[in-house]
Amino acid sequence: MQRLSSVIKKSLKEQFRSFWLLVLTISTAPFFVIVYNLISESYAPVYDVVIINRDTEGNLSTADFRMGDSLVNFLLFKENRGWKISLAESMQEAEALLKSRKADLLVILPVNFSESISGMRLHQAGGEVVRDMILEFQGNLTDINYIIASILTYSHIQEYISARTGVKPLFGFIETPLGSSGQLSDFEMAVPGLLIFSIIMLMLTASVAMISEVENRTMIRLKLSKVHTLELMGGITLVQILIGFVSVAMTLALAAFLGFRFQGSFLPVFTVILLTTISIIAFSLFIAAFSKTVTQVLIIGNFPLFLFMFFTGSMFPMQASPWFNAGGYPISLISLMSPTHSVSALNKLLIMRAGWDGIVPELVSLGILCILYFAFGLWTYRKRHMGSRG
Repeated sequence: MQRLSSVIKKSLKEQFRSFWLLVLTISTAPFFVIVYNLISESYAPVYDVVIINRDTEGNLSTADFRMGDSLVNFLLFKENRGWKISLAESMQEAEALLKSRKADLLVILPVNFSESISGMRLHQAGGEVVRDMILEFQGNLTDINYIIASILTYSHIQEYISARTGVKPLFGFIETPLGSSGQLSDFEMAVPGLLIFSIIMLMLTASVAMISEVENRTMIRLKLSKVHTLELMGGITLVQILIGFVSVAMTLALAAFLGFRFQGSFLPVFTVILLTTISIIAFSLFIAAFSKTVTQVLIIGNFPLFLFMFFTGSMFPMQASPWFNAGGYPISLISLMSPTHSVSALNKLLIMRAGWDGIVPELVSLGILCILYFAFGLWTYRKRHMGSRG
């Protein structure tokens, strides 16, 4: 225990000697939190709909005067942050907006709009008057913004007509969000992955902490003092776990400041973060084992660092064809990287509001990878840098 305590103190001192690397490790993920927030704010989708209202009063009563105007007011009332309504006086003006991409959809209300709605209402009341009405939608049919704007607009117009005439659509539907998915912004959806990214950055500090013993030739003194590999790695691991939790706390605090709402259970989230931290430290043993200097760590370590960053879902959604399913849980090439399971678990906990029972496959996978990483990593590191001593 005394030797372990000495290793921890020494590892802390060595870590602060690599001060800027420590700063890089714990500040990179918070930096990307700011980046994702800016991206989310800058690229939040806005669907612009322009309307040409050709509706006329015809022979209608005062109560039915210009239902086209009434519909426009209804749509303006439905307007929200991502869906904007504007009016155009002519086709030339509307087409200019479409061509310049200042509008995604043009809706043309026909001349007989009011008459047709009144005819639908009379028919619903038992009369025989029904008039055809054709709404015209124009836009770039290959543009996803046009498609979404069309669906939104059609839905609201159908709601207006149903309220005015009592004529119900052929079918209706409701959306039931899974967990908190219907309440979260794109930025909030990215936070679970960014929390795991903050742990992935430990790959640098952990590898440097392990290889500095070799580069500074303190490994000889450690051998003479009869410090075993497990004691050395145990002391370094405890220090790196501390750094990992500091990094996660900073990332989460900044995300909360920018609007993220923590809605998961603390203990399952803590367990996932702890297992992920241990797995990254364990994987760092491989980098340290095949390096002889800190410079080599920074060169060799970039390859697995970027693989873990971009191919595990921590930065971008990632899927791969499964090799097989274990109890319904897909196992693929990216399953060999522990953050894959960590991102999946945090998404379930923080977005889908799952509990312990929902993340069992991820916890089992993380546990297995921790054991495998440490077993093979320790063996490799010991053989290359500590001789045959255990």
